[in-house]
Amino acid sequence: MIDLSQLSPMMQHYMETKKEYPDCVLFYRLGDFYEMFFDDALTVSKELEITLTGKDCGLSERAPMCGVPFHALDSYLYRLVQKGYKVAIAEQMEDPRQAKGLVKREVIRVVTPGTITSSQVLDETKNNYLMGIVYMDGIYGISTADISTGDFMVTEVDSDRELFDEINKFSPSEIICNNAFYMSGVDMDELKNRYQVVISALDSRFFGEESCRRILMEHFKVGALVGLGLEDYATGIIAAGAVMQYIYETQKSTLEHITTITPYSTGQYMVIDTSTRRNLELVETMREKQKRGTLLWVLDKTKTAMGVPPGARAPPRLHQTAADSQRRNHQAPERGGRAEHELYLPGRDMRVLKSHL
Repeated sequence: MIDLSQLSPMMQHYMETKKEYPDCVLFYRLGDFYEMFFDDALTVSKELEITLTGKDCGLSERAPMCGVPFHALDSYLYRLVQKGYKVAIAEQMEDPRQAKGLVKREVIRVVTPGTITSSQVLDETKNNYLMGIVYMDGIYGISTADISTGDFMVTEVDSDRELFDEINKFSPSEIICNNAFYMSGVDMDELKNRYQVVISALDSRFFGEESCRRILMEHFKVGALVGLGLEDYATGIIAAGAVMQYIYETQKSTLEHITTITPYSTGQYMVIDTSTRRNLELVETMREKQKRGTLLWVLDKTKTAMGVPPGARAPPRLHQTAADSQRRNHQAPERGGRAEHELYLPGRDMRVLKSHL
C-alpha cells in the first residue's frame, strides 16, 4: 500500500486520477511524453517491450516508470488496446510555462478496443464495432455502434444461434454486457476465443431502463422513443442506452456525428448463418483466413461503385443497406419496396435477392 501523504504533489495527483480509472492504464502527460508509474509502468513495459526506469516520488524507493513520446501515441496506444487493455489519457490542460504551481491535467478520453478512432491505426476497409448485449427474460438485446462512422443499430434475438450469427456478422472489437449475460449459459471462453473479442460486464448503473431511455431521447432530441422506431425493442433499448452511455463516458464529447439509430429485425431478411458464410468464403478464406480470394476481394476489384478505388475508404456498410431496405419496405408497392426478400452482409453495400438464388 502506497502512503499518499509521502508522495510529491504531482504524484499525488497522478494517484488521485488513477483512483478514478482503476480498470485503465493511465497515460499521464509530462512534457513531450506520456508517462506510466507503479503497476501501470510494469504492465506497459512488459506488454510493449519498452524500457522500465524509475522516478523520485517522495518515497524511500523510486517509483517504477516508463513512457512513450506524445507524437507516437497512436501506435503505442493501438498495440496496448489490441491486447485488451483500456487506456485513460490524461492531458495537460494549460501551458506549463504559464502555469502557477502544478500543471492542470485531466483525462480527456478513455480508449478501448471498440472506441479507437484514429485513422492511422484503423483499417479503412473495415468497421470498428462496439457491441452492447443485454440479456433479460430470455431475450438478447443487441446494439452495435461504430463511433468512427457514426453508425448505430439495435435489434433483439431470442436464441444463442441468432446471437452468435449477429456477433459473427459484425465481428465487433469489443462487447459490453450486463451481468445477466454472463449467467445466461453462453460459453464466454468460446465467444472470446472464436471471435477474438474483448468482453466486459459493466456496472448495473449502465442498464437502468429509465436512464437508458432518457439518454437516447436526450441525444436524439425526441420526446418519445416511438419517434425513433424503438417501441418494439424493450431489451434493445437498454442495450442501446448502455452503449450510448459507455461512449459518452469514454469519449467525453457530444457525439454529434451519431445522428440516427437504426432498429432492424433479423426476421425481415434471409440470414446467412455463420457456417454458410465461412464455407462460401464471402469475406475470409477458410484456410488462410485472408481477404484475398474471397467474394468481397473480387467485388473490390470492380470499376463500379461496388469496388474500392486505391486509397479510398470502403463504400457504405451493409447495415446502412439494411436500413435503406427497411425504409423502402414501408413505401407504396409501386416504389418497389423489397426488404423482406433481401439478405445483407456487413462489409459492403451489397444486396442479394432471393429471386436470384
